[in-house]
Amino acid sequence: MRIIHVHHHYWPVVGGIENVVRALAEGMVKLGHEVHVVASRYGAEGRPREEVVNGVHVHRVRSVRLGYPDLTYPLEYPIDLLKNADVVHGHSQNSLFTVKMIEKAKELGVKTVMHFMAVDALNDHPNLLIRLLGPRYAGFALRRALDLTDVVLVRSLRDLDILSRRYGVNADYVPDGVSNWFIEHEYGGGVFRKKYSIDKDYVLYVGRLHSLKGIGVLIRSMSLIKADVDLVIIGPGDKKPYAELAERIGVSGKVHFLGFVDEELKIGAIDASLAVVVPSISNYVEVYPMVITEAWARGKPVIATMVGGIPYRVKHMVNGLLVPPKDPKALADAILLLAGNRELGRRLGVEGKKNVYTWDMIVDKLIKIYTTG
Repeated sequence: MRIIHVHHHYWPVVGGIENVVRALAEGMVKLGHEVHVVASRYGAEGRPREEVVNGVHVHRVRSVRLGYPDLTYPLEYPIDLLKNADVVHGHSQNSLFTVKMIEKAKELGVKTVMHFMAVDALNDHPNLLIRLLGPRYAGFALRRALDLTDVVLVRSLRDLDILSRRYGVNADYVPDGVSNWFIEHEYGGGVFRKKYSIDKDYVLYVGRLHSLKGIGVLIRSMSLIKADVDLVIIGPGDKKPYAELAERIGVSGKVHFLGFVDEELKIGAIDASLAVVVPSISNYVEVYPMVITEAWARGKPVIATMVGGIPYRVKHMVNGLLVPPKDPKALADAILLLAGNRELGRRLGVEGKKNVYTWDMIVDKLIKIYTTG
């Protein structure tokens, strides 16, 4: 089968959707399929326009960007590639680049599949301009994508619910997975602690350093924790405003910024932690947080805010702890609860592990959908 995945970014850009597309594409290559990815050149300016990466044929087309990544518009289309595909699978209807490529595939009579995500999720965005104008663009993109898509997929049970209840659209639930290697890897906490000289108990944040991720709220929660518990922050982005906040409120000694780390060290960071914290403040940024899957894959509990798709996955006191967004005290209380009750943390982590899918399972499910959906 000739399969094309579409998104405005691909490797070497690292991010949630980018990592998902790469895992799916490479997983399908391993099953013997011919897999292509069509992306823009943004974030990969130093790479060839066409290359093969781990068996995946990558095509980077000329595009223009209107301020935001989702507003990337293709200036050319790989017509010969698209028209000879068995299926074109787009990722995120919020991406103008993805919608335009799916539109072209539909014109060429090719079967189209779309993963819809963050449906109607901009109404709580803290940026007033985005909150006012974003829903109009998102609504247009959603309706257009629905018109163009033969098979509707969602990663989040939230989006499944909204598409059914508000739009009368039935979708297949195909969430993200995690590699078998990630699940089966030996305990790495000792190596991680030794490398970074971290001896204390700590909670862990893994993700982009972005205001919508609630990192500032999490740092503020540390000022309310008098117990000997630190915070470790892993991920790319500008740490300066967060380091300045930690210094200003007197918790700089309790907050460790480690930047980007490789997968083995990330496993070690999860293994040695009390819990993984997802403190996000906006629906838009949490469709299906991979870090929750990764924490559960290692048998660790999660503390997460009730935004986006999180409450559809994390059940309070069953497989994690849920707290309101933008509430440092609630985060601090949850952290202290797990710090004082290790058995509760173990039980929540074990229960969470029951909700983990592997990429092999997800790829198999998608191939069946491609052929029968």
